Amino acid sequence: MKQVFVEEACQLHSKVLLDTKQAHHLFDVLRIEQKETVRVISKQGGAFLAKPLQKPYLYITDEIEVPATLHHITLCCALIKQDRFEVMLQKACELGVSRIVPFDSRFSIIRLDEKKKEKKYERWQQILLDACKQCNRNDLVQLEPIQSIETLHNYQGKCNLVCYEKQNEASMHLASYLKEDPKSVTIVIGPEGGFDVNEIEILQDDHFIPVTLGKRILRAETAAIYALSCIDYQHALSKEEK
Repeated sequence: MKQVFVEEACQLHSKVLLDTKQAHHLFDVLRIEQKETVRVISKQGGAFLAKPLQKPYLYITDEIEVPATLHHITLCCALIKQDRFEVMLQKACELGVSRIVPFDSRFSIIRLDEKKKEKKYERWQQILLDACKQCNRNDLVQLEPIQSIETLHNYQGKCNLVCYEKQNEASMHLASYLKEDPKSVTIVIGPEGGFDVNEIEILQDDHFIPVTLGKRILRAETAAIYALSCIDYQHALSKEEK
């Protein structure tokens, strides 16, 4: 089913206005017919079914009951090179992440002033929106403004882990902490240069548990995708067992 995300709040038996890009795609490119149904996801909350009216309008016919999310995954990711960060955003969306929290880290090679942060944030929001459309999600990934490492405790879940590559051989692997299938997980991933000792101490003081991803996972974006894949796999296993 075709799907669109709209800024405005939606109500049953009312018209919803599409933006120019979405209207062109639905009416001119896809040539949607009057009998077809479109799924409408409001950024204000709620999912609906709609029929096309005269471009650029849809008419809301039904409200969809969206199942409650069984698991809440927060990915806290340090700023890394733009192309790699954007790939990570896309893959995180596909892997079911609920919230993404970008943050500054000492070894991040990316430094942004306030104006650049605002522009990046807008670009990242659009990337996530496009990714949600592409993988047909019926919800939006929540993107937080760029944070400092000292504020990450505000985003804790039931299970709070930080991936730290400098742990010793006896360190526990990420998967070991996911066996009980926690309902909410927060994963913290550092930049290409990793964390410094002080940052790890800050996170440990905030009750984040350092875990390893193994020796082969070196890139920051790979670490994020690998960690989210582990969580997704554990959720799938738990469903099968039930």
